[in-house]
Amino acid sequence: MTVITIEGRLGAGGPDLGRIVAKELRLDFVDRLMLADIARRVGSTVGALADQERRVPSLANRFAQTIQKMLHRSAVAGMGGDPYFGPGIEQLLARPYSDMDDAPHTSAEEIDDRHFIDTAAKVINDLAEIGNVVLLGRGGAAILHDNPKVLRVGVVSKLEDRVKKVQGQSRLSTPEEAEKLIERADIAQHRYFERAFKSSPIDPFLYHFMWNTSDVSLEYAAQVTVDAAKVMSEKGLKWAELQFAQSTPTSE
Repeated sequence: MTVITIEGRLGAGGPDLGRIVAKELRLDFVDRLMLADIARRVGSTVGALADQERRVPSLANRFAQTIQKMLHRSAVAGMGGDPYFGPGIEQLLARPYSDMDDAPHTSAEEIDDRHFIDTAAKVINDLAEIGNVVLLGRGGAAILHDNPKVLRVGVVSKLEDRVKKVQGQSRLSTPEEAEKLIERADIAQHRYFERAFKSSPIDPFLYHFMWNTSDVSLEYAAQVTVDAAKVMSEKGLKWAELQFAQSTPTSE
């Protein structure tokens, strides 16, 4: 089973890296929009899910089936309640970091933020249990930090490179517009991590390694990430415990 989390700054290439790695390892790739799609599947009827089981299940369907089983066990045990806080989860999980760029001013806003953070953590933990997935963003590295089966990767790059990429992707007229968008995204992402995990999205201790895509190509970063994931999966060891014989000096 392989689980990889990728957390990156806007414009640093995290989504591209995640897709390359997922394709190479034949894993599911999950970003915030995919999370929203999965959440919609959770609301599927039992009959629809039974029909889906007759086909090769997608990640969304497998996840929905897992949640349906959880709900059934809860009902049988007399526990009741929806572990994902009821309807509207798809809108909740699709929220970008920028929706949280302002600190909450009221108790209701504080509860809403906590709702989002707790829901994202529950969903990410369950996806990690299903396995064979690359998880982009949502603080996956912090949420799954103590899971020894998860490879955690961070992605950064120089501001000028990020501006160029964001301007092209978002079709903005000027570099200044792209820089403002990046600044807002960085602040929002940092506040989310601070609020949710008392950490920073660029805290190196959250990750097994971080890529600076201004200095290395996405292809190189992806290949090393793939190799690391394969070794971790095969050996069942934490990255800190991995030893490469060819790079270990011999004692005299």
